[in-house]
Amino acid sequence: MNIYAKLTILCLFLVLFTAGVLSFFADQKVEQTLKEEIVSSMTQQSKGISSDIGRFMFSRLNDIRMASKNPYFRNINANPEQLTQRLQELENLNGLYYSFSLFDTDRIRIADSKRISIGKQHSASLYWETLMDGNETAVDVSKSESVGRVVIHYASKVTSFPDNNEVGVLVGRILVNELFKIVGEYSLSSDTLRNLDINLIDKDGLVLYSNSDPSKILNSTYENFELVSSLQEPGVNFLETQDALYFVSRETGYLSFTGNDWTLILSIPKERAFLPLAQIREQILLAVLPVLILTIVLALIAANVFVKPIVKLSQAAEELSKGNLDIELPTGSKDEIGKLAQQMAQTSQSLIGQIEEQRQTNKQLIDQKTQIEMQKNQLVSVSSQIRDSISYAERIQRSTLPPLNTLQSVFPDSFVTYKPKDIIGGDFYWFERVRRGNNEYMIIACGDCTGHGVPGAIMSIMGSNQLTNIIYYQNYLDPKKIISRLDKVIKFELQRDTDEVNRDGMEIGICVIDLDTLKMEYAGAGIPLRLMKHGSEELTIYKSPRQMVGGIEGDEQEVFAQLTKETIQLDVKDRIFLSSDGFQDQFGGEFDKKFMSKNFNRLIERSSSGTIEEQKKTIEKTFSEWSKNTSQTDDVCVLGFEIK
Repeated sequence: MNIYAKLTILCLFLVLFTAGVLSFFADQKVEQTLKEEIVSSMTQQSKGISSDIGRFMFSRLNDIRMASKNPYFRNINANPEQLTQRLQELENLNGLYYSFSLFDTDRIRIADSKRISIGKQHSASLYWETLMDGNETAVDVSKSESVGRVVIHYASKVTSFPDNNEVGVLVGRILVNELFKIVGEYSLSSDTLRNLDINLIDKDGLVLYSNSDPSKILNSTYENFELVSSLQEPGVNFLETQDALYFVSRETGYLSFTGNDWTLILSIPKERAFLPLAQIREQILLAVLPVLILTIVLALIAANVFVKPIVKLSQAAEELSKGNLDIELPTGSKDEIGKLAQQMAQTSQSLIGQIEEQRQTNKQLIDQKTQIEMQKNQLVSVSSQIRDSISYAERIQRSTLPPLNTLQSVFPDSFVTYKPKDIIGGDFYWFERVRRGNNEYMIIACGDCTGHGVPGAIMSIMGSNQLTNIIYYQNYLDPKKIISRLDKVIKFELQRDTDEVNRDGMEIGICVIDLDTLKMEYAGAGIPLRLMKHGSEELTIYKSPRQMVGGIEGDEQEVFAQLTKETIQLDVKDRIFLSSDGFQDQFGGEFDKKFMSKNFNRLIERSSSGTIEEQKKTIEKTFSEWSKNTSQTDDVCVLGFEIK
């Protein structure tokens, strides 16, 4: 995509984005204003309707209260026929009332303007409950027992004259449909398409009046009763849901009329309430569309004017990229594009000179590359020879190490973990079964020579060979004597003066086990003995002097005196461990620290509950996980076996 297309798209995007943002905020503002107008209008209408209902109820109840003071009704000796005529006159005087009835104190109907149910007793329910609680008057909306229709009952107690004893109850009935005339049809503004849904409910949610569905009156609970019942603030409460707007006001009474705890609910679906919003949006679109089209045309013209010089400069740059440094650049304009063209022209001339210099340099580099490749081939050849030599040295070192089955022939449950740091290393192990007279012994040793790699491997081979010589051919059996003689031999082999202080040599631990009595003698220099007695959960550690065999001061007798020897009676299933310090010195873990001896000891203790093979796997797995992000620090040798 060229720059002309990109700039054109950018201009169109900016124009459309700006128009979209402005339209969005305008739409939001219009919707907010319309919503505020709706809330204000419906709040005022809620207050008006509540006031109208309260005034209506108060006036009608006042009618009944005044009628109950009529002397005809207060006369206990009045003729029932005369009372009926008076009730008919009362009905004719006020066309709102459907009928009037007069009851005695036992709820027996004495007279009725419609001459219905005279002589029958009314049930003790509805407005009678309010009167029996000590109230002088009562109002309710219910289905009349005599009329059989939903009516508003207005009841007032009648007292005798002049002693004011209660002699009966006067009841007037107004069909609930009369409430339609009071409430009427309300809408937002003068738009008949936006009529409000008006519902009047009692404290339990029963519908007392509904202009949207009159069939629900006294037959069903308001469908959103739980939603509106939570609104308890005085005055008109506003509630907005996803689909509709609700305005809820609780009955506050009127003058001396305290009300019946009714709730007035005005509601309107949002789709109906926001009908004008679609017309306003259409008008905004018609106003914005011509401006948007004009702006897009101007943006395209501006993009064309600004892009032409850039296109010419781009074509010149393309020729330069092909190596045509003599191309003529459009440097006539004084703006940033002209300055850029001038800089490119200067750069082109500079490149011509640099290319010539580079040709000369390349010739020299080719000669140097030839020499480097020759040296590289020589290094590869030398490296291959060294690698072959180390591999051969590994085979030689491995051949000096005894096979594991030598140890397993005596102690089947045994293992050796041997991990040189650099293919070959300075750690080694030695074990052999020997006979002295009628007794058989198993001699086991673990050594850690100074250094690793080739120097360490040479020392390990020397140590292994000398152990064979000292034990087999010189018949040494005492571990202290073996170590002191090994120190003397290494000093001789290294042509070291015995007075010289030098720490080169090896650390070693040697166990000599009498296979008949299972008595073990242990001596060491730098390598401890770890013993896990059968049935114990704690490791016993026998430490040895921190000396380096081949560097201990003194002659053979003096070295012997410096060493210590432990005599230990072993039992079946006891486990013995010898180890170089490579495992505990390994760096790794979360904070790249040494594993440490205390952690190595805990590892042996925790893993000793399983078989010796499981213990080996646990030790090797722990080492692998600990050092997975860190290169191996030193040679590692761990030797373990269980007494059989």
